[in-house]
Amino acid sequence: MVTDQRVAPEVSTMSANDAGRAFPLRRIIANQKVRDTLRALIYFSPALIIFALFTYIPFFRALFLSLNVTDNAGEPARFNGLNYYIRILGLDGRPQYMQSMLLSFQFALMVVPLSIVFGLGLAMLASVRLRFIHAFRTIFTSSISVSLASASVIWVLIFSPATKTTQWIIDLLRINAPSLLGSASTAMAAVALVTIWSGLGFNFIITLAGVQAIPQDLYESASIDGASGWSSFRWITLPLLSPTLLFLAVVNTIGSLQAFTQFQVLFRGEGPEGATNVYTLLNFKEFWYDNRYGFASAMAIVLFVVLLLLTLFQYGVLNRRVHYS
Repeated sequence: MVTDQRVAPEVSTMSANDAGRAFPLRRIIANQKVRDTLRALIYFSPALIIFALFTYIPFFRALFLSLNVTDNAGEPARFNGLNYYIRILGLDGRPQYMQSMLLSFQFALMVVPLSIVFGLGLAMLASVRLRFIHAFRTIFTSSISVSLASASVIWVLIFSPATKTTQWIIDLLRINAPSLLGSASTAMAAVALVTIWSGLGFNFIITLAGVQAIPQDLYESASIDGASGWSSFRWITLPLLSPTLLFLAVVNTIGSLQAFTQFQVLFRGEGPEGATNVYTLLNFKEFWYDNRYGFASAMAIVLFVVLLLLTLFQYGVLNRRVHYS
């Protein structure tokens, strides 16, 4: 007698641990930290895409071009190795570009300290409790609403011999030139003045925010102990304001070494006797006028490395004197 034997379907007895071993990706995604990271990457993805398109990809493209001789279309024509970097660093006996870098550092030394000092001075004045102090704060920040190109045009008119606004300075210094921009001895200082004025609003706002963040209880305690205004400024304001001043030192240094617009507008080319031929102007000339795209890319990479090392040096040295409350 034949019996009807049906084969029972196979029942899976795989445990949760066995499933985790069989599907490691599922177990990884189940981790809370991994899920939070993936969620954060999704939110960050628009910014990362923008940075990749306009920062990272152009940077690596410039790094690649700096190692090649390019044609008129900007495409690599022949591998050149490190020859462009040797030329820029003056290792071939031609120090033209290193001299322009030194001029850029000279310009930064003129701009950075005075920008911070003036911003700090105005912030201290604006923190005084007086009537209509808000009007003065508005006046102090007015330069931030004027673009650097527009500010340069304004100062071109101020420096113009036709207006004779700065004629008294020319007479005082006995300069043999029609304007401050026409003398090699004063041209760089004139550009520094324009840059300081243009950045005064930014430095003032950042410094004032730092000053207002200092607790007033400290000043009241110092006043009760008989401390003078200068002592309070020396031992309270400056130490607690040091993170803000470090930030301004780094930002102003980077901006000064990258300065281009004011030089281009004020001189429309080379300054008197090459006194204002800073590094960025030569970089601009190599790219737009001489069409040496590979060499201009190498110059940009060198400037990037200089700014990176200088920023690390500033943080490494100045950060030791910064007081983080």
